[in-house]
Amino acid sequence: MSAIYPGSFDPVTYGHIDIARRSAKVFGRIIVAVLDNPDKTPLFDINERMALLREAFSQDTNIEVESFSGLLVDYAQQKGIGTIVRGLRGSEDIAKEMPYAIWNRKLSTELAIPVETVYFTAEPDLAHISSSIVKEVAAFVYPAGMSDTEITQAVPPIVCTALREKYI
Repeated sequence: MSAIYPGSFDPVTYGHIDIARRSAKVFGRIIVAVLDNPDKTPLFDINERMALLREAFSQDTNIEVESFSGLLVDYAQQKGIGTIVRGLRGSEDIAKEMPYAIWNRKLSTELAIPVETVYFTAEPDLAHISSSIVKEVAAFVYPAGMSDTEITQAVPPIVCTALREKYI
C-alpha cells in the first residue's frame, strides 16, 4: 500500500521527516510530493527543496520524493494512490487541513480512485516546529552571526547549511 505526503517543504523540518517515516511504517511506501505552486514565492526553489528532501530521506528506501503542480487529486490519480497523509501539530492545523481533505474527497468521488486523508499527530517535542518559523528565525540568526542551536534542533544539518547560505 502507498500514500502521498504532500506539502511545500520550504524547508523540510524534523517534523516533516518524522511524519513521513512514521507513515511509511504504516503504508509501506510514501511519496513525499513537493508542491510547485507558481502563485507562491518560496525561499527554496522546487529543485532545492527536492534535493534537501532527497538528502534527508537518502537512507529510506520506502520514501520517494517527487514534485507536482495543480490539483492534488489529479496527481493522486496519476500515481494510482487514494491515500493522502497529513501531519497535525495542533488545533490550527486541524482547522486548516479539514477543508482540504473534504474538497479532495469530493473532487475525487467520480474519479477512478477516491481520495481519503489520514492524519498523523506530531510528536510533542516536534509540534512547535514549522517551516515558516524556522525561516523567520534563520533570517535574523544567520545575518547577526548568532548561535543557530534552535535551528539545528528543528532541521537536518544540510538544511541549516542551505539556510545559512540564503541569509548570509
